[in-house]
Amino acid sequence: MTLHGIKIDMDINYHNRKFRTLPDSPEDNSGTVFHYSQEGDIVTATFKATNILSGSLIAVMDDTGDLDIRYSYVNPDYDLVTGICRSTPTIMADGRIRLYERWQQTSGEMKKGHSIQEEISEEEEL
Repeated sequence: MTLHGIKIDMDINYHNRKFRTLPDSPEDNSGTVFHYSQEGDIVTATFKATNILSGSLIAVMDDTGDLDIRYSYVNPDYDLVTGICRSTPTIMADGRIRLYERWQQTSGEMKKGHSIQEEISEEEEL
């Protein structure tokens, strides 16, 4: 598959994977659970947490599996927050994906930072 003439490496597939933001991430978003879907090089997800009533993202995957993300969510005060994120995957020894993210809000408090998401194993889901 190609995107703007660039070959897309489909070795990383986010479809039907679930991720959780790790507690050692600097923002108060630990425990956020993301449900990913993928069609070709387009990746989408929905997410929720105690401080996020509802959220969604859309991304384009590049040839290394990195995600160029745009996200939005509603917080408990019913503020709509939007932002951009660059997510870089690594494959862990057990085959799960860990995502290192650099993000910046484009509305609200205009925060910026980084976080880590880790794929939830099938055993954790039970």
